[in-house]
Amino acid sequence: MSIKNTIKFQVFRNKWANDPSAAGQHAPDPGACRRPACWRIFAAALIAAFFAAAVPARAEDFMVAAYNLENLFDLKHQGTEYPGYVPGGDSGWDRGMLEIKLDHLSRVISDLSPQVIGLQEVESERSLQRLRQALRQRGADYPHAAIADTRSSTVKCALLSRYPVSSATEIRVPGKGNRNILQTALDINGHRLVVFVNHWKSKSGPESRRLVYARALGKAVKDLPENADYLLIGDFNSNYNEFETMQERPSLNDTYGKTGINHVLGTVSAGNLVDESRLAGNSEKFRHYNLWLELPEKRRWSSLFFSRPQSPDAVLLPAALYDAHGISYTDNSFDKFDPGYLFSGDAVNRWQRTENGRGRHLGRGYSDHLPVYACFTTSAFSPRTEPSVCAGRSENARIGDMYASKTGAVRHRVKRCAVIYRHKDNAVVMNRGGRAVYIYKAARDLRKGRVYDITVSRLKRYYGNLEITGIADFRETGRISDLQSYYVTDPDADFTDPGLRNAVIGPYSGRYADGRFFYGNNRQIRLYFSDSSLAPESPAQVRIRHARIGFHKSPELVIEKPEQIEVLVNHEVHEGREDQ
Repeated sequence: MSIKNTIKFQVFRNKWANDPSAAGQHAPDPGACRRPACWRIFAAALIAAFFAAAVPARAEDFMVAAYNLENLFDLKHQGTEYPGYVPGGDSGWDRGMLEIKLDHLSRVISDLSPQVIGLQEVESERSLQRLRQALRQRGADYPHAAIADTRSSTVKCALLSRYPVSSATEIRVPGKGNRNILQTALDINGHRLVVFVNHWKSKSGPESRRLVYARALGKAVKDLPENADYLLIGDFNSNYNEFETMQERPSLNDTYGKTGINHVLGTVSAGNLVDESRLAGNSEKFRHYNLWLELPEKRRWSSLFFSRPQSPDAVLLPAALYDAHGISYTDNSFDKFDPGYLFSGDAVNRWQRTENGRGRHLGRGYSDHLPVYACFTTSAFSPRTEPSVCAGRSENARIGDMYASKTGAVRHRVKRCAVIYRHKDNAVVMNRGGRAVYIYKAARDLRKGRVYDITVSRLKRYYGNLEITGIADFRETGRISDLQSYYVTDPDADFTDPGLRNAVIGPYSGRYADGRFFYGNNRQIRLYFSDSSLAPESPAQVRIRHARIGFHKSPELVIEKPEQIEVLVNHEVHEGREDQ
């Protein structure tokens, strides 16, 4: 028992002995106790108080996200709107279009479900309140909000929180047309966390425009109390390694190589990006770690700028979040939120307008940015080498649910996964009556024809196809009595249907020609052979006994083994599913 809790117990006991009312309205009076039963009640109450004081408070785990909403405008004409968002104008921005936009954005936020989210490109408090209302309709309530709206900028920074906002101020960024930075203080179960929400000037202009934001932010950070817990989040319009990528675009470099995010905010030191270990050791003051560095390089992007991957949306951490006091970072929890519906092909599924984004609103898409997020706790920092999932994010799911999941580190517990196809360390698993998914190089211990409960730890999209690339654990729960019942056998099936992706077909007969399989009622699909020697001479009548419906930029049937396909000789075949 700690000294602090011993003192608490002693004070509580003394108060009760001298003044029972001080210990609670219904506390027993020890002087009134004459029978053993009364003293047993009195002793039990003291023991309960003792353990209540001795048990430490449970750690609070929470997620903080940042999301550029791409122009969430309201329906009031203020004269500061972008031309395409004038209510009732030629672009079609009206109540119906706003409702669609709100529905789409609220889906993203509610699916991610952060406790705190910093927002960019919010026109007004009216816009923010409409978003809160849309979120409540989805069961995602954010009772606390703030917005940097003292300046008449076209779009503004805002914040939604499930924790109380104890204060909200604005950091004024010098210069005409610049957006203020929102500074909020949150009460995380008695712990103070300061969150700075940023939206710096875009790369339509040089680095000097972003340098003024960095300097204003840096000054505000240095004004915080020593060892304060704080976060720098938002759209910095700067890559995590801007000091390197800026050299590729000389038009941006009007600062002799000095960048706001790297040099002013201290994410580089001596020419190198600041490593997390330097903050954990608290060896340098006013250095920040950019959490993009936790992800593989190919995954370090949240937006496309002229079709080039960029990392403008970021979370920057100080040394104070790597100690044993107050709030700490949950190591290796940073990621971007990238479910399949946020993509159109290989591009982010942004809000759609005609004329390359300058015409009428179409009511489709989401934003040109992906949300980013990281997780935190009120317990001490603990280093981790593997990607971690935010506490409480583990969930039971069906395979079909994973198609709407983010990729990267996840924790989905999927029950009754039937292994209906296996080749080397790869497999196809399926929920009966549901969807199938491909396991890539993580199925070594799974057996075809068996049923498992699986905990999925990592997902990936490879040229548009969802793949399980990590399995944390599995447990065999049964065997498949009729494997064929899991195959696609409908004679009218369209193998290019997105809902059939990764399913296994068979058997079907048809014609093979020019790398395609012609079947059914004038249907066709590309055939991919993992080994060119498996391909028959073209043209040929063939029977596909079974094959996986893959996707590599477009749908395809994947042939990996000789027994999957045979050439039919000297007799006619109906092109379609064969009756058994």
